[in-house]
Amino acid sequence: MNETRQQIVDRLRHVIATQLDVDISPERIGLTDGFQSVIGIDSIGFIELKYQCEEAFGIRIDESEFVPDNFLNCDVLASFVLSKLNAGAAVHAVAR
Repeated sequence: MNETRQQIVDRLRHVIATQLDVDISPERIGLTDGFQSVIGIDSIGFIELKYQCEEAFGIRIDESEFVPDNFLNCDVLASFVLSKLNAGAAVHAVAR
């Protein structure tokens, strides 16, 4: 499935609002709202967000990639997820 960046952002907003222990609706999550500073995701929430991203997008996030620079906000995380999806598609294309 080739998802657009906006579709990824929308799915991330939904995951954050419905799967994490935060009291916010998806439409209230701004593109650059800090996950920790604005939305209030705690350390356990970040672990859950990593797991939910792996499940929702069918990607594997290595421990070396599970860093604040990749999980800052929806804008940053969407770019990271898109790069993982594109890398996975490239590997599958080469394998064929």
